[in-house]
Amino acid sequence: MRTDFGDLVIEQAIVHVVPKRKRTDPAEEIPLSQAVCQLSEAVRTALQAKLRSVLASTGREIIEDPDSGSTLPDYVHSFLTRETNLVDVSVDLVHLLRNSQSGVNSAGLLLAAEAQFAGQRSLLLVKLEQETGMQATETYVNGLRTFDMKYLADLLFTEKSKIHKVALFPEGSETGERIEGWAADRQLSGKMATFFLNRFLGCRQKNEPREVTRRFHDATTEWINKYVTDPDVRINYLMATLTELQSPSPVLDPIAFAQKNLDLVHRDDFADHLASAEVPARVFDKDIEHLESRLKNMRVGFANGVFIVAPVDAMDDHETVLLEDQGDGRTSVIITGTVTTTTAYAPPGRRRARTDTSANQPSQQERDDGITYNPEQS
Repeated sequence: MRTDFGDLVIEQAIVHVVPKRKRTDPAEEIPLSQAVCQLSEAVRTALQAKLRSVLASTGREIIEDPDSGSTLPDYVHSFLTRETNLVDVSVDLVHLLRNSQSGVNSAGLLLAAEAQFAGQRSLLLVKLEQETGMQATETYVNGLRTFDMKYLADLLFTEKSKIHKVALFPEGSETGERIEGWAADRQLSGKMATFFLNRFLGCRQKNEPREVTRRFHDATTEWINKYVTDPDVRINYLMATLTELQSPSPVLDPIAFAQKNLDLVHRDDFADHLASAEVPARVFDKDIEHLESRLKNMRVGFANGVFIVAPVDAMDDHETVLLEDQGDGRTSVIITGTVTTTTAYAPPGRRRARTDTSANQPSQQERDDGITYNPEQS
Protein backbone atom coordinates (compact mmCIF):
# COMPACT_ATOMS: atom_id res chain seq x y z
CA MET A 1 0.00 0.00 0.00
CA ARG A 2 1.03 3.64 -0.52
CA THR A 3 2.93 5.34 2.27
CA ASP A 4 3.02 8.89 0.89
CA PHE A 5 0.20 10.96 2.37
CA GLY A 6 0.99 14.13 0.47
CA ASP A 7 -2.13 13.83 -1.67
CA LEU A 8 -4.57 13.36 1.23
CA VAL A 9 -7.32 15.95 0.67
CA ILE A 10 -10.25 16.65 3.00
CA GLU A 11 -13.46 17.39 1.13
CA GLN A 12 -15.92 17.82 4.01
CA ALA A 13 -15.88 17.11 7.73
CA ILE A 14 -18.19 16.81 10.73
CA VAL A 15 -17.30 17.10 14.41
CA HIS A 16 -19.06 15.45 17.36
CA VAL A 17 -18.51 15.98 21.06
CA VAL A 18 -17.81 12.64 22.80
CA PRO A 19 -18.64 12.93 26.53
CA LYS A 20 -16.68 10.98 29.09
CA ARG A 21 -18.33 7.64 29.58
CA LYS A 22 -20.01 7.35 32.96
CA ARG A 23 -20.49 3.78 34.11
CA THR A 24 -23.37 4.91 36.30
CA ASP A 25 -25.19 6.48 33.35
CA PRO A 26 -24.17 4.67 30.13
CA ALA A 27 -27.28 5.94 28.34
CA GLU A 28 -26.37 9.63 28.62
CA GLU A 29 -27.54 11.47 25.52
CA ILE A 30 -24.81 12.75 23.19
CA PRO A 31 -25.31 16.22 21.62
CA LEU A 32 -24.88 15.09 18.03
CA SER A 33 -23.95 17.35 15.13
CA GLN A 34 -26.49 17.36 12.32
CA ALA A 35 -24.50 19.04 9.56
CA VAL A 36 -20.96 19.20 8.23
CA CYS A 37 -18.55 21.93 9.38
CA GLN A 38 -17.95 25.16 7.53
CA LEU A 39 -14.30 24.66 6.55
CA SER A 40 -12.39 27.73 5.52
CA GLU A 41 -9.56 27.13 3.08
CA ALA A 42 -6.99 28.15 5.71
CA VAL A 43 -8.36 25.64 8.24
CA ARG A 44 -8.62 22.90 5.59
CA THR A 45 -5.03 23.42 4.46
CA ALA A 46 -3.62 23.49 7.98
CA LEU A 47 -5.65 20.44 9.06
CA GLN A 48 -4.55 18.43 6.02
CA ALA A 49 -0.90 19.27 6.66
CA LYS A 50 -1.15 18.24 10.30
CA LEU A 51 -2.85 14.92 9.57
CA ARG A 52 -0.48 14.08 6.72
CA SER A 53 2.41 14.59 9.12
CA VAL A 54 0.85 12.43 11.84
CA LEU A 55 0.14 9.54 9.45
CA ALA A 56 3.57 9.74 7.84
CA SER A 57 5.42 9.73 11.17
CA THR A 58 3.41 7.28 13.29
CA GLY A 59 0.91 5.61 10.93
CA ARG A 60 0.74 1.82 10.85
CA GLU A 61 -0.94 -0.35 8.22
CA ILE A 62 -4.08 -2.01 9.56
CA ILE A 63 -6.58 -4.53 8.22
CA GLU A 64 -10.00 -5.68 9.36
CA ASP A 65 -10.02 -8.20 12.22
CA PRO A 66 -13.18 -10.35 11.94
CA ASP A 67 -12.72 -11.55 15.54
CA SER A 68 -12.82 -8.07 17.07
CA GLY A 69 -16.59 -7.86 17.40
CA SER A 70 -16.58 -4.19 16.34
CA THR A 71 -19.20 -2.98 13.86
CA LEU A 72 -16.99 -0.16 12.56
CA PRO A 73 -15.87 -2.14 9.47
CA ASP A 74 -19.56 -2.40 8.50
CA TYR A 75 -20.04 1.35 8.85
CA VAL A 76 -16.85 2.17 6.93
CA HIS A 77 -17.74 -0.25 4.15
CA SER A 78 -21.23 1.25 3.82
CA PHE A 79 -19.72 4.73 3.51
CA LEU A 80 -17.03 3.75 1.01
CA THR A 81 -19.64 1.98 -1.15
CA ARG A 82 -21.91 5.07 -0.93
CA GLU A 83 -24.68 3.25 0.92
CA THR A 84 -24.64 5.97 3.59
CA ASN A 85 -23.48 9.57 3.82
CA LEU A 86 -20.91 11.23 6.07
CA VAL A 87 -23.37 12.69 8.59
CA ASP A 88 -25.21 9.41 9.13
CA VAL A 89 -22.10 7.25 9.39
CA SER A 90 -20.49 9.70 11.81
CA VAL A 91 -23.48 9.38 14.16
CA ASP A 92 -23.00 5.60 14.27
CA LEU A 93 -19.26 6.05 14.84
CA VAL A 94 -19.56 8.50 17.72
CA HIS A 95 -21.80 6.09 19.64
CA LEU A 96 -19.42 3.24 18.87
CA LEU A 97 -16.42 5.26 20.05
CA ARG A 98 -18.05 6.18 23.34
CA ASN A 99 -19.06 2.56 23.99
CA SER A 100 -15.53 1.38 23.15
CA GLN A 101 -14.00 3.64 25.78
CA SER A 102 -13.76 2.98 29.49
CA GLY A 103 -14.37 5.41 32.32
CA VAL A 104 -10.71 6.48 32.27
CA ASN A 105 -10.93 7.97 28.76
CA SER A 106 -11.50 11.71 28.85
CA ALA A 107 -14.14 13.61 26.94
CA GLY A 108 -13.14 14.85 23.53
CA LEU A 109 -14.12 15.23 19.91
CA LEU A 110 -14.53 12.88 16.97
CA LEU A 111 -13.80 14.36 13.56
CA ALA A 112 -15.08 12.31 10.61
CA ALA A 113 -14.14 13.49 7.14
CA GLU A 114 -14.84 12.52 3.57
CA ALA A 115 -11.46 12.61 1.87
CA GLN A 116 -9.63 11.76 -1.30
CA PHE A 117 -6.42 9.75 -1.06
CA ALA A 118 -4.49 8.53 -4.10
CA GLY A 119 -7.59 9.31 -6.16
CA GLN A 120 -9.78 7.10 -3.98
CA ARG A 121 -12.81 7.94 -1.87
CA SER A 122 -11.71 7.64 1.76
CA LEU A 123 -13.00 7.97 5.30
CA LEU A 124 -10.79 9.83 7.76
CA LEU A 125 -11.37 9.58 11.52
CA VAL A 126 -9.59 11.73 14.11
CA LYS A 127 -9.97 11.50 17.89
CA LEU A 128 -9.21 14.81 19.56
CA GLU A 129 -8.89 15.93 23.14
CA GLN A 130 -10.31 19.29 24.17
CA GLU A 131 -8.28 21.86 26.06
CA THR A 132 -8.94 21.87 29.80
CA GLY A 133 -11.82 24.20 30.65
CA MET A 134 -12.75 24.84 27.00
CA GLN A 135 -15.72 23.63 25.00
CA ALA A 136 -16.37 23.36 21.29
CA THR A 137 -18.64 26.19 20.09
CA GLU A 138 -22.11 24.98 19.19
CA THR A 139 -23.74 26.75 16.26
CA TYR A 140 -26.48 26.19 13.69
CA VAL A 141 -26.34 26.07 9.90
CA ASN A 142 -29.68 26.22 8.08
CA GLY A 143 -31.37 25.28 11.33
CA LEU A 144 -29.13 22.23 11.91
CA ARG A 145 -26.76 21.96 14.86
CA THR A 146 -23.03 21.66 14.28
CA PHE A 147 -19.81 22.71 16.03
CA ASP A 148 -17.82 25.68 14.82
CA MET A 149 -14.59 24.70 13.05
CA LYS A 150 -12.92 27.90 14.24
CA TYR A 151 -12.59 26.37 17.68
CA LEU A 152 -11.26 23.14 16.17
CA ALA A 153 -8.57 25.12 14.35
CA ASP A 154 -7.45 26.70 17.63
CA LEU A 155 -7.48 23.29 19.28
CA LEU A 156 -5.42 21.51 16.64
CA PHE A 157 -2.66 23.99 16.14
CA THR A 158 -1.45 24.84 19.61
CA GLU A 159 2.18 23.95 20.38
CA LYS A 160 0.97 20.89 22.29
CA SER A 161 -1.08 19.23 19.59
CA LYS A 162 -4.29 17.61 20.76
CA ILE A 163 -4.57 15.17 17.85
CA HIS A 164 -4.40 11.84 19.64
CA LYS A 165 -5.63 9.14 17.28
CA VAL A 166 -6.13 8.98 13.52
CA ALA A 167 -7.47 6.35 11.10
CA LEU A 168 -7.68 6.51 7.31
CA PHE A 169 -9.64 4.01 5.22
CA PRO A 170 -9.48 4.30 1.39
CA GLU A 171 -11.67 2.28 -0.92
CA GLY A 172 -10.09 -0.45 -3.05
CA SER A 173 -8.46 -2.99 -0.73
CA GLU A 174 -5.30 -4.60 -2.09
CA THR A 175 -5.56 -7.72 0.10
CA GLY A 176 -9.18 -8.72 -0.42
CA GLU A 177 -10.25 -7.41 2.98
CA ARG A 178 -13.38 -5.26 3.08
CA ILE A 179 -11.42 -2.47 4.72
CA GLU A 180 -7.77 -1.71 5.28
CA GLY A 181 -5.82 1.46 5.79
CA TRP A 182 -3.65 3.21 8.35
CA ALA A 183 -3.97 4.19 11.99
CA ALA A 184 -1.83 6.32 14.28
CA ASP A 185 -1.90 6.71 18.05
CA ARG A 186 0.10 9.75 19.13
CA GLN A 187 -0.27 8.86 22.81
CA LEU A 188 1.65 5.57 22.53
CA SER A 189 4.56 6.49 20.21
CA GLY A 190 3.48 4.37 17.27
CA LYS A 191 1.80 1.55 19.16
CA MET A 192 -1.98 1.67 19.53
CA ALA A 193 -4.37 1.46 22.45
CA THR A 194 -6.39 -1.77 22.42
CA PHE A 195 -9.68 0.06 22.78
CA PHE A 196 -8.89 2.18 19.71
CA LEU A 197 -7.43 -0.44 17.38
CA ASN A 198 -9.50 -3.46 18.32
CA ARG A 199 -12.69 -2.43 20.12
CA PHE A 200 -13.35 0.71 18.08
CA LEU A 201 -11.70 0.24 14.67
CA GLY A 202 -12.22 -3.53 14.61
CA CYS A 203 -8.77 -3.97 13.09
CA ARG A 204 -5.34 -5.37 13.76
CA GLN A 205 -1.90 -4.34 12.59
CA LYS A 206 -1.08 -5.73 9.17
CA ASN A 207 2.54 -6.26 10.22
CA GLU A 208 2.67 -8.02 13.59
CA PRO A 209 5.72 -6.52 15.37
CA ARG A 210 7.48 -9.76 16.35
CA GLU A 211 7.03 -11.24 12.90
CA VAL A 212 8.15 -8.18 10.93
CA THR A 213 11.15 -7.72 13.26
CA ARG A 214 12.17 -11.33 12.63
CA ARG A 215 11.78 -10.82 8.87
CA PHE A 216 13.98 -7.72 9.01
CA HIS A 217 16.69 -9.62 10.92
CA ASP A 218 16.62 -12.65 8.63
CA ALA A 219 16.44 -10.65 5.39
CA THR A 220 19.22 -8.28 6.43
CA THR A 221 21.50 -11.14 7.51
CA GLU A 222 20.82 -13.01 4.27
CA TRP A 223 21.54 -9.93 2.18
CA ILE A 224 24.82 -9.25 4.00
CA ASN A 225 26.11 -12.78 3.50
CA LYS A 226 24.88 -13.13 -0.06
CA TYR A 227 25.62 -9.77 -1.64
CA VAL A 228 28.36 -8.06 0.39
CA THR A 229 31.76 -9.45 -0.61
CA ASP A 230 34.16 -7.36 1.47
CA PRO A 231 34.80 -9.16 4.81
CA ASP A 232 35.26 -5.97 6.82
CA VAL A 233 32.08 -4.46 5.40
CA ARG A 234 30.19 -7.64 6.19
CA ILE A 235 31.30 -7.49 9.81
CA ASN A 236 30.42 -3.80 10.09
CA TYR A 237 26.97 -4.27 8.56
CA LEU A 238 26.21 -7.26 10.77
CA MET A 239 27.26 -5.43 13.90
CA ALA A 240 25.12 -2.45 12.89
CA THR A 241 22.15 -4.79 12.45
CA LEU A 242 22.57 -6.34 15.90
CA THR A 243 23.08 -2.95 17.51
CA GLU A 244 19.96 -1.55 15.84
CA LEU A 245 17.82 -4.48 16.94
CA GLN A 246 19.06 -4.22 20.54
CA SER A 247 18.70 -0.45 20.77
CA PRO A 248 16.11 0.87 23.26
CA SER A 249 14.05 2.46 20.49
CA PRO A 250 10.58 0.85 20.27
CA VAL A 251 10.51 1.28 16.49
CA LEU A 252 12.77 0.47 13.55
CA ASP A 253 13.05 2.52 10.37
CA PRO A 254 14.69 0.48 7.55
CA ILE A 255 15.34 3.57 5.42
CA ALA A 256 17.02 5.44 8.27
CA PHE A 257 19.00 2.29 9.12
CA ALA A 258 20.33 2.05 5.56
CA GLN A 259 21.18 5.74 5.37
CA LYS A 260 23.06 5.59 8.66
CA ASN A 261 24.91 2.29 8.27
CA LEU A 262 25.20 1.26 4.61
CA ASP A 263 27.40 2.61 1.85
CA LEU A 264 25.48 4.52 -0.79
CA VAL A 265 26.23 1.88 -3.43
CA HIS A 266 24.44 -0.78 -1.35
CA ARG A 267 21.29 1.04 -0.28
CA ASP A 268 19.05 0.44 -3.30
CA ASP A 269 19.93 -3.24 -3.47
CA PHE A 270 19.27 -3.58 0.27
CA ALA A 271 15.86 -1.90 -0.09
CA ASP A 272 14.94 -4.22 -2.97
CA HIS A 273 15.94 -7.26 -0.91
CA LEU A 274 13.81 -6.14 2.05
CA ALA A 275 10.85 -5.60 -0.26
CA SER A 276 11.21 -9.12 -1.68
CA ALA A 277 11.15 -10.43 1.91
CA GLU A 278 7.95 -8.45 2.62
CA VAL A 279 9.65 -6.12 5.09
CA PRO A 280 7.93 -2.70 5.06
CA ALA A 281 10.07 0.20 3.87
CA ARG A 282 8.66 2.55 6.52
CA VAL A 283 8.84 2.64 10.31
CA PHE A 284 7.44 -0.41 12.12
CA ASP A 285 7.10 -1.39 15.77
CA LYS A 286 10.06 -3.45 16.97
CA ASP A 287 9.71 -6.58 19.11
CA ILE A 288 12.81 -8.79 19.60
CA GLU A 289 11.21 -11.31 21.95
CA HIS A 290 11.84 -14.20 19.54
CA LEU A 291 15.32 -12.95 18.59
CA GLU A 292 16.84 -11.84 21.88
CA SER A 293 18.98 -14.94 22.43
CA ARG A 294 20.40 -14.64 18.90
CA LEU A 295 21.48 -11.02 19.20
CA LYS A 296 24.03 -11.28 22.00
CA ASN A 297 26.79 -13.11 20.11
CA MET A 298 28.23 -12.98 16.61
CA ARG A 299 29.54 -16.03 14.82
CA VAL A 300 32.23 -15.67 12.16
CA GLY A 301 32.77 -18.76 10.01
CA PHE A 302 35.65 -19.50 7.64
CA ALA A 303 35.78 -21.69 4.55
CA ASN A 304 38.30 -24.04 6.18
CA GLY A 305 35.80 -25.02 8.87
CA VAL A 306 37.14 -22.74 11.60
CA PHE A 307 34.70 -20.39 13.29
CA ILE A 308 34.66 -18.08 16.27
CA VAL A 309 31.74 -17.04 18.44
CA ALA A 310 32.12 -13.85 20.44
CA PRO A 311 29.91 -11.29 22.20
CA VAL A 312 28.98 -8.39 19.95
CA ASP A 313 30.78 -5.97 22.28
CA ALA A 314 33.99 -7.99 21.95
CA MET A 315 33.76 -7.89 18.15
CA ASP A 316 33.48 -4.12 18.36
CA ASP A 317 36.48 -3.91 20.69
CA HIS A 318 39.53 -4.24 18.44
CA GLU A 319 41.72 -4.87 21.47
CA THR A 320 39.84 -8.11 22.13
CA VAL A 321 39.07 -9.40 18.63
CA LEU A 322 40.90 -7.98 15.64
CA LEU A 323 40.17 -9.05 12.05
CA GLU A 324 42.74 -8.07 9.45
CA ASP A 325 42.32 -8.30 5.69
CA GLN A 326 45.37 -10.03 4.19
CA GLY A 327 44.72 -8.51 0.77
CA ASP A 328 44.43 -11.87 -1.01
CA GLY A 329 40.88 -12.83 0.00
CA ARG A 330 41.96 -14.17 3.36
CA THR A 331 41.32 -12.69 6.79
CA SER A 332 43.37 -13.21 9.93
CA VAL A 333 41.91 -13.04 13.42
CA ILE A 334 43.83 -11.94 16.51
CA ILE A 335 42.16 -12.67 19.85
CA THR A 336 43.70 -11.10 22.93
CA GLY A 337 42.70 -12.37 26.35
CA THR A 338 43.38 -14.89 29.11
CA VAL A 339 42.76 -18.54 28.20
CA THR A 340 40.49 -20.09 30.83
CA THR A 341 39.29 -23.39 29.35
CA THR A 342 39.95 -25.81 26.49
CA THR A 343 37.26 -28.38 25.70
CA ALA A 344 35.80 -30.40 22.88
CA TYR A 345 32.86 -28.61 21.30
CA ALA A 346 29.63 -29.47 19.55
CA PRO A 347 26.91 -26.93 18.77
CA PRO A 348 23.96 -27.14 21.21
CA GLY A 349 21.44 -29.75 20.10
CA ARG A 350 23.78 -31.45 17.63
CA ARG A 351 23.20 -35.21 17.47
CA ARG A 352 25.62 -36.25 14.79
CA ALA A 353 28.65 -34.94 12.97
CA ARG A 354 28.09 -32.75 9.97
CA THR A 355 28.79 -34.48 6.67
CA ASP A 356 28.43 -31.48 4.35
CA THR A 357 31.77 -29.62 4.33
CA SER A 358 31.13 -27.31 1.38
CA ALA A 359 32.90 -24.02 1.86
CA ASN A 360 30.08 -21.54 2.09
CA GLN A 361 27.10 -23.64 3.19
CA PRO A 362 26.70 -23.85 7.00
CA SER A 363 24.49 -26.59 8.36
CA GLN A 364 20.92 -25.83 9.40
CA GLN A 365 21.96 -26.30 13.03
CA GLU A 366 24.74 -23.76 12.60
CA ARG A 367 22.30 -21.31 11.12
CA ASP A 368 19.96 -21.89 14.05
CA ASP A 369 22.79 -21.36 16.56
CA GLY A 370 23.30 -17.73 15.58
CA ILE A 371 24.21 -15.27 12.87
CA THR A 372 26.66 -16.77 10.43
CA TYR A 373 29.24 -14.80 8.52
CA ASN A 374 31.12 -16.61 5.69
CA PRO A 375 34.17 -14.97 4.08
CA GLU A 376 34.79 -16.25 0.58
CA GLN A 377 38.18 -17.67 1.53
CA SER A 378 40.03 -18.46 4.72
